[in-house]
Amino acid sequence: MKTMKLKLLVLSLAIGFICGKAKAIENAKSSSQLKKQFTGLADNTEMLERIKNMDSEQKIRVVQNRLVDRNLRWELGLNYGFTSGGDSYINTQNLGAIIDFHINPRWSIGARYQKAYNKLSAEAEAQFERAYQQQLIDPASNERFPQIDYILDSQFVTLSFFPIYGKLNLFDNWISQFDLYTQLGYGVINLNSGSSNLYSLGVGSGVWINSHFSTRLEVFYQKYTDLNQTLKRDQNQIQALISLGVLL
Repeated sequence: MKTMKLKLLVLSLAIGFICGKAKAIENAKSSSQLKKQFTGLADNTEMLERIKNMDSEQKIRVVQNRLVDRNLRWELGLNYGFTSGGDSYINTQNLGAIIDFHINPRWSIGARYQKAYNKLSAEAEAQFERAYQQQLIDPASNERFPQIDYILDSQFVTLSFFPIYGKLNLFDNWISQFDLYTQLGYGVINLNSGSSNLYSLGVGSGVWINSHFSTRLEVFYQKYTDLNQTLKRDQNQIQALISLGVLL
């Protein structure tokens, strides 16, 4: 009986040793095959030649270049905008035109023209109506019509700097470029009371849809002096414009 148990124990150990050895041999073969695959990748002459011929600097430049060439190009456009600030009794909207000469992708000089379309604010209409009714009752009434001065038009020259740009995927159909820029402006604003110097500081975003069409969104802070009768008043206003243009 003891001899039988000893034989079974020896047989079990032998079987376990043989199985372990077989598995080790199988793992060694798999490792060898994997090593050969990686070695094969390294030995792929065609792939190595492509890698050697790749110009990494050129690839980086392609990614970073602007899609639309704006070196020595003209841009013409029409715009619409509205004004906040200025004379508190007047609501103003604008139609105008822009012209820019792009020296290079970072700098441009240009000009803006804005034709103003004015409307009395609700507060101004109420004051005019109240003063009118009081004057009908008593011509000597102290109720006076509000003093207003409104914009006729403005024109100013600009200097723009484009420090930031990127690219947009439009509806998975095409890639467009956009620029963020700052702008300084100086010109003349024509008012009902006369003309005044106009100072402008703005920021904007231009989207170059392709090599020939553009759209812009611009916001300006503007400062001028109105000449309302004998009283000079410093006026500050914010003007927001959206424009569509063509690149020549």
